[in-house]
Amino acid sequence: MNNLNDTVIFIGTLIIFISLIFSLFIHKRKYFNNYLIGFFFCPLIALMISVNTISLTIFIKDQKILNYSIQNILLLLDLIFWRIFFLNLFKENIDFRRVNGVFIVTLILAFISYLFNDLSNPNLHTLSIFNICKTIFCIYYFYKLFKNIPNKNIKLEPAFWIITGLLFYSVLSIPFYTLHSFIRSRFSDIFARNIFAISNILIIVMHIFFIKAYLCIIQQPKA
Repeated sequence: MNNLNDTVIFIGTLIIFISLIFSLFIHKRKYFNNYLIGFFFCPLIALMISVNTISLTIFIKDQKILNYSIQNILLLLDLIFWRIFFLNLFKENIDFRRVNGVFIVTLILAFISYLFNDLSNPNLHTLSIFNICKTIFCIYYFYKLFKNIPNKNIKLEPAFWIITGLLFYSVLSIPFYTLHSFIRSRFSDIFARNIFAISNILIIVMHIFFIKAYLCIIQQPKA
């Protein structure tokens, strides 16, 4: 634990834990927004991923394959969560078909990527594919949002902040995950890990956006 990436991971774990506490609080208040039902699963999965990453750093020699396998399962659950989130957010049947279509294509591409991945190494190409899928979901949300002029202040809408945070992370993290192998092959391991810390900082910023969304939710009336 002697480089920037490890420090960012621990700080990120703390931020994610705070995000989880907020999400559990709003869940108990039972707000009327359908897309918020079960939202606590998002920071919960993220916390499990972070804890698994810390475990991988500490016990890397003993259970590398197990940790990466758990990581892949958690990342898949995270993608499934966002599919459900956007399905609950959108209202029209054509939106459901588009979301499910992108989701199915993503699963196919991720499965192909997984088949060619060494289980003893992180499958960051699959994570890039997942984040491309999330990016498409987010762009589609903003397309629909700005196509129809909002009749209320979007800055008070939790979905706006949640999806802004998700888009910020998913778009900017794709280059880091895609080029991870190239960076590691061209630079020292410590330097590469410190560069990779930027992707973890993006996760922290995403959950700060989520916390902003929670504050908007708290100001709304209960159902």
